[in-house]
Amino acid sequence: MHSTMVKVVAALCFSWIFAAHGFLAPFLPRRSLVEPLQMGIFDSIMKAFDNEEYSAPPEGIKASARHILVKSPQEVDMVMEKLKDGEKFANVAADFSTCPSARQGGSLGSFSPGTMVAEFDKVIFDPNTELGQVVGPVQTQFGYHLIVVDKRTGV
Repeated sequence: MHSTMVKVVAALCFSWIFAAHGFLAPFLPRRSLVEPLQMGIFDSIMKAFDNEEYSAPPEGIKASARHILVKSPQEVDMVMEKLKDGEKFANVAADFSTCPSARQGGSLGSFSPGTMVAEFDKVIFDPNTELGQVVGPVQTQFGYHLIVVDKRTGV
């Protein structure tokens, strides 16, 4: 009798599971491997591995920098005047930069090549860019940057 009861309970459980699945199946999303393939997701991943533009920088190359981002050449001139008059970079960044880093005095922290836009990286990781000096303006898609490279390693 015990084994019969177990079979009945098991049959009821399976029937509830199949009934629930049958009831919910029309509402569940159907996913297949074909959709991502058609969307080109795997093509993008392969491109990242094959394309030198996407290759990782050599291990150990890092920089730390600060910047002030403004929208126009006129604002660049005004900010440069303030810096020439001796105002601290962090204060000018806090007052005039449109970047969220303004709250940290323009500090971008430490980063590797490829983290920032190409025009920015070119200046930051150029061994000829003097540490601690205001460089710029450097124009990018975001506006005009006045940059100070504080530290560079592995270059």
